[in-house]
Amino acid sequence: MSSLLLILLSAVLVSMVAIRGVEGWRPFADTADVYENAMGLVHAHLIAIPLVAISTWILDTLVLAALQLSYLRTPAFVALILAAVSIAELLVRRAGTRAPARPAFTMVLATNSALLGIALLSGQLASSFARLLLLAAGAAGAFAVFLLAAATLYERVRYADVPAPFKEAPIGLISVGLMALGCMGFIGLIPE
Repeated sequence: MSSLLLILLSAVLVSMVAIRGVEGWRPFADTADVYENAMGLVHAHLIAIPLVAISTWILDTLVLAALQLSYLRTPAFVALILAAVSIAELLVRRAGTRAPARPAFTMVLATNSALLGIALLSGQLASSFARLLLLAAGAAGAFAVFLLAAATLYERVRYADVPAPFKEAPIGLISVGLMALGCMGFIGLIPE
């Protein structure tokens, strides 16, 4: 469980760099607001994470394990992640009020370590389909909380009176480090 928290936290860091970074990397073209971009990514991940978890678990348990092709897990999972990202982009584009920017939205979603981490850990952590659904919902919810907390923290630090040597990256790394220390308190809470 602690490896899943570490994967989710690293995915949040990558997403925050993409959200506030270079304009071409922003996942939504119609807004430069960090919190709005984070909300759009949260909606996309609430679609993509359960979709990836369910499809990779089914592929792993019903196809790869049955045919003894477990050495093909990673390439098969990456292909499923790319398909799930395309489906999530279509659903966000149709249902959302924000238009995902191409190719930044797909790139941020497809290269997210949370999706591959969920795909690889779902076979180990979920012994049944019901546990898989709980894992997928928990991972999607945790990613949403972490990303929105990081976006809110960024907005608060942006308008705070920070000494000159700590502006931008140093205060961001200190803030995220403190956030990671807070998450480390959950390690060992659930015995593995």
